[in-house]
Amino acid sequence: MFKFFKNNDSKDNSKNDDELLSKTASLFIHAAKIDENYTNKEKEIIKKTLIELGIKESKADQIMLTAEINEEKSNQILDFYKRNKRVSAP
Repeated sequence: MFKFFKNNDSKDNSKNDDELLSKTASLFIHAAKIDENYTNKEKEIIKKTLIELGIKESKADQIMLTAEINEEKSNQILDFYKRNKRVSAP
């Protein structure tokens, strides 16, 4: 899986792997939402990709849910920043 991102000294590699895959899924979800039409088919493709990257099938739904929440939060922060930047611009 993402060996170049791994910290070999980590005692809890499973947790780190899940976190890395969740963040990766967030990026995939963001890319899928660019056309403003995030479909169930795209969601399944991302889920299957996570499984191929090494996530256990039993964890895939939870990782996807976490990734979707994180992706949404990141967009809210970005929108907030953009609105405040426009207001404070001379």
